[in-house]
Amino acid sequence: MSLQKWGGIAAITEACTYVFGFILFFAVLDRTGYDTPAGYLQFAIDNRDSYFFGYLVTGLLFSFALIVLVQAVYERFRSTSPQLMRFGATVGYLWVGIVLASSLIFLTSLDALAKYHTEDPGQTLAIFRTINIVVDALGGGIELIGAIWVLVISCVGLKARIFSPFLHYWGLLVSIAGILTLFSGLSFLAKNPFFELTTAIFGLGQIPWFVGLGIAMLITSQKP
Repeated sequence: MSLQKWGGIAAITEACTYVFGFILFFAVLDRTGYDTPAGYLQFAIDNRDSYFFGYLVTGLLFSFALIVLVQAVYERFRSTSPQLMRFGATVGYLWVGIVLASSLIFLTSLDALAKYHTEDPGQTLAIFRTINIVVDALGGGIELIGAIWVLVISCVGLKARIFSPFLHYWGLLVSIAGILTLFSGLSFLAKNPFFELTTAIFGLGQIPWFVGLGIAMLITSQKP
């Protein structure tokens, strides 16, 4: 099977990991009654196996599928804009690295948190908060890296008319929403609900974008 077909499968796999993550973390794992920081820590410890499996899928599987997809997209798009696509591929692999790093940090922390919690709950809570900041910084608090990768693909795709224009315009919308999350760190914007919306648009919007990209790569042939 060609790299393009593997890329299509990888793109659909990415969408599936997003769907799995939303179902697991927002529907299956019920945090009702654990709304305090200490309660959230206890909840994470009590459900550590669910979190572990969740991050295996949404972190590790996502990352390794993304490696295949970045390579396949680069091969498909590079003839149109080689320099821009080299930049895009670099950003894509960087996205892989930070998602892997955040996932491995969280996975490693689960056992340590459970152990330390029995010895010093107060200190463990401080560690847990620190880990959350690091994981959030690397893994999705700001969606800039992934958004730029999507933006490059969408711009090159529109320029060369590689796939459906709707797919690439959708990618532009998703990428702009992701880039805007960068500004949520400004003090006068930190509590603005607009950034919750942009984060949701980027996360949820990637699902149909990955599916559309995957189908396009599976059903269309690459020009020599």
